[in-house]
Amino acid sequence: MSNANKHATSRSLLLPSLATSVLLGMAPALAHAEESLCDSEWGAKSLTIEIGERKNDGQPLQSYNPAKPFEPYDLLGDRYLFAEKGVVYRTVGTFTDRKEGEEALKTVYMEMTHLYTGAYKPYLTSLGPYLVNDASTCKVNRDNPVIDPASWIMEKNKVLLVGQATTACERGQTTKKLTVVSCDGKKNLLTDSVSAPCEAGRITTCIHPLAPGVFIFEHYYSAPGAGTSVNLRVYDTAKKKKLKALSWVNEGGPEAEVLGVEDVDKDGVPEIVRSIAGSGRPTSLLKWNNGKLTEVKAP
Repeated sequence: MSNANKHATSRSLLLPSLATSVLLGMAPALAHAEESLCDSEWGAKSLTIEIGERKNDGQPLQSYNPAKPFEPYDLLGDRYLFAEKGVVYRTVGTFTDRKEGEEALKTVYMEMTHLYTGAYKPYLTSLGPYLVNDASTCKVNRDNPVIDPASWIMEKNKVLLVGQATTACERGQTTKKLTVVSCDGKKNLLTDSVSAPCEAGRITTCIHPLAPGVFIFEHYYSAPGAGTSVNLRVYDTAKKKKLKALSWVNEGGPEAEVLGVEDVDKDGVPEIVRSIAGSGRPTSLLKWNNGKLTEVKAP
């Protein structure tokens, strides 16, 4: 099958952690970490240069090395929406700018012939959004216009969480969107977005389930000289309703009060926590209880 045929349907392309603790300079809280998922480790929507493929034989996959962008690495097709299951793609580079990718493709094609064979010529393409879940029951419908430009798709509590990479700088701001889509892939239930100054670079998003269909969406970014901005939004997706929105800027220093998400009482349900940066001592807690967030006494 030719490269063009393999990706004729493709149009243009992370590990759980409690990221708030990391960004605030504290040791990460690992309790219930499997329920705290952050897109900083899933990669961004990108174009890659394919130089080959093979069946997934179970051998370890070579990871991308930013220090050596022209060193081949592997992508598992099962984890990407527009790729073939059971196939490992041998690739080079990662590009968010098509012009940059096309220039790199010329370099690979003309000057790095040792990387590919004549039967599989280099090809600039995208494997589509990263699929966070290994298995899913919901339907991803490409007729929904939020799917193709997505960076990643997660299924959780019978809805699809569809994340989009931070946009290009426009009027001094970048924007990132997260859309909640119904399990049939057709209805957009709600959209959450956050903007940041262009100099802040990437906006990282973490997802914290509170109850079936209820999530804390945590967005954070750091602008030079402006500390770390944390934005928390709590949504009930069944009711298509925002329940809470909190914003905070951590200016740094061990005595600073910081905002984050952590399962303080280790009951499997995270709390929204204000705490002292240096000691980690909570000063106030918002806990999910009987269908709502209520303030409880800090331990």
